[in-house]
Amino acid sequence: MGILRRAGATAIISGLAFAFAGHAAFAAETYRTWYEVSIFGLNIAKSGFETKVNGSNYDLSGKLSSSGVARIFDKTDGTIRVTGSASGASVMPASYEVKYKNGKKNKRTIIDFSSDGSVSMVENTPPVKKRNPWVETGPNDLKSVADPLSGLMIRASDPQSVCGRTLHIFDGQTRADLQLSFQGTKPFSTKGFKGDAVTCSVKFVPISGYQKGKEAIEYLKNKSKISISFASLGDSGIYAPVAASIGTQIGTVSVFATRFEKVN
Repeated sequence: MGILRRAGATAIISGLAFAFAGHAAFAAETYRTWYEVSIFGLNIAKSGFETKVNGSNYDLSGKLSSSGVARIFDKTDGTIRVTGSASGASVMPASYEVKYKNGKKNKRTIIDFSSDGSVSMVENTPPVKKRNPWVETGPNDLKSVADPLSGLMIRASDPQSVCGRTLHIFDGQTRADLQLSFQGTKPFSTKGFKGDAVTCSVKFVPISGYQKGKEAIEYLKNKSKISISFASLGDSGIYAPVAASIGTQIGTVSVFATRFEKVN
């Protein structure tokens, strides 16, 4: 997505801008979350999401667009919808669809998941351009994975338990692991939320669905400093992202929740 894609360097990391909407609980509730993405202190993207929760099921819809100075060079507008359920200690995605328009180009990704968390169908329009040497995605890579939004909804009994795990993420093209390590806790406040947030350092490990040796991927894998801060969504037992810092070749991308609240 032009500036947005170069700043994120890969769809998995760019997907964090979307993923900060993921919430799940166990009663009929609605949550609204807004996020801003910036680099060098300049706003480059914004997003707004509404998540409806009914019992163990969640249905999320949202919008993302380039903004500020980035919109002068890169006019991008997108929509996203994710459905799934929370069961036991897991959040299980059912479907993921993202559509965006970059200038005159339209792109769409659809992923369907089976009940065991494996990918049952993926469709990219237009098809993914595979540049050699391409690391092909095999069937085993798509077992027990989650989309970038559902994957960042973490069920944990306490803040220290949020980190110390590996998230298996698939965005329709790239399959990657995000290895989370505990970094610390600190106060966090924004519209609709005031409390503690736990910060995890993140190691990006590409698995498949990418061009081997690509500089942006190699930077994220070997040099990038990435951290994600999570906050508890009420008493649901779900921790969702409220901030992130992602080191890229052109600078550090920051994501911050400007609204994180329950509306009914």
